[in-house]
Amino acid sequence: MFNQTSLKIMQLSSTQLIKPVRLVVFTRDAVCNACQNVSELSRTIKMQMNKIALETYDVVMDRDKTEQYGIQRTPALVVQGGAGQKITFYGYTENLFLQLLLNTIEAVSTAKEWLPEDMKRSLQRLDNDVMIRVFVSNNCMLCKTVAEVAIGLALACNRVNTAVIMADDFPELKTKYRINALPKTVFGEDLQVDGNISEVKFLENIFEAEGIKTGPDKRCLACGNASTDIICSNCKIRIQAEALDYKLKFEKQKN
Repeated sequence: MFNQTSLKIMQLSSTQLIKPVRLVVFTRDAVCNACQNVSELSRTIKMQMNKIALETYDVVMDRDKTEQYGIQRTPALVVQGGAGQKITFYGYTENLFLQLLLNTIEAVSTAKEWLPEDMKRSLQRLDNDVMIRVFVSNNCMLCKTVAEVAIGLALACNRVNTAVIMADDFPELKTKYRINALPKTVFGEDLQVDGNISEVKFLENIFEAEGIKTGPDKRCLACGNASTDIICSNCKIRIQAEALDYKLKFEKQKN
């Protein structure tokens, strides 16, 4: 099931881990090929990577855990760190998204941050939890780029709950959200955005999903100055430039 390249990537990632990471897998007894694949993937990750604590639950029989983690369908794999970070992968991850899953495990274990300070500071103004669902395909590079930002936001702020969903594994969701192309991102219950999303737009959509409205007597959520926009034009330029610079440095470190 796993080629030598995948196993070597897992082993290399294992050397980077510092703190324990919990993998929590939810499956169901009914016929579910993807559930079997995710279970095997999680066991392989545990065997190849140190500091992994693996827990496996049945979504029906273990209802308390299902409710605790907010699991809505199977298979689901939750990456959880001691500081409260929690990112959920729905469906079977492979290829580009297997690498992203491993990167997420490493980031949780090492407290590695994926976002610049201005973005993290803005997220501190959230008063309520916001759900981000990113619908993706395992071989879609743009999907991976969008999912990375969504995961970075969840790593930076416990009020952001990110779910990465393999769209082809859940045809009922493709129908519900009218998905014709990927990636597709849903903020909150029904704020939908197709295709690529800049870091600034991610922030704006998060706050819009939380219920913050633009208008007179409002202030920029980044700098605090008066602004009719959720994020003022000066901060938009600065945040986007910082995000690009941060991303380039991050890629350079990986290489």
